[in-house]
Amino acid sequence: MPEHVELLGASKGGFSLTGSEASASVHLDHAVRGRVSSSLHGMAGGTPTPDRVFLNLENVRGSNDATAFSVYINVPEGEDPAKHPELKAGNVGLFGLSKASAMDGPHAGDGLTFVIEITHVIDTLHLAGALNVNQLHVRLVPNRPVPDAKPITIGHISIFRQSQTP
Repeated sequence: MPEHVELLGASKGGFSLTGSEASASVHLDHAVRGRVSSSLHGMAGGTPTPDRVFLNLENVRGSNDATAFSVYINVPEGEDPAKHPELKAGNVGLFGLSKASAMDGPHAGDGLTFVIEITHVIDTLHLAGALNVNQLHVRLVPNRPVPDAKPITIGHISIFRQSQTP
């Protein structure tokens, strides 16, 4: 059976990661969010294949190849993300970032794109009754502070639903 993919939400623009963290909001499409929730409800009722959800970090650029960071979804404001492992989407290592960011390189300065499956976090939010929202908050937490002189920029964040049914 072919898979159906549709945009669940996207950030309104880019942002920079400097210091010890950065965050951005991803605005959700109400109808698509409803289909994701219905899929997760169906899973509890025995539906064999719930939706899968993926977060894309697009056009990631910078010159610091040795940086890695963790991605969290909807950590409560002011709280330490490390105390919310259930909201951790995954980790990203930026190896090859400077080469992909070079304007005269093979990527023509477009940077890198990372795709992280976040189905487990979306399911956690759904089970907690916290998925009925207009936006998700994405926090990036580097393994060590990113110098202001060498920021990492993220051009866009998008979230997609992948389903067996439209």
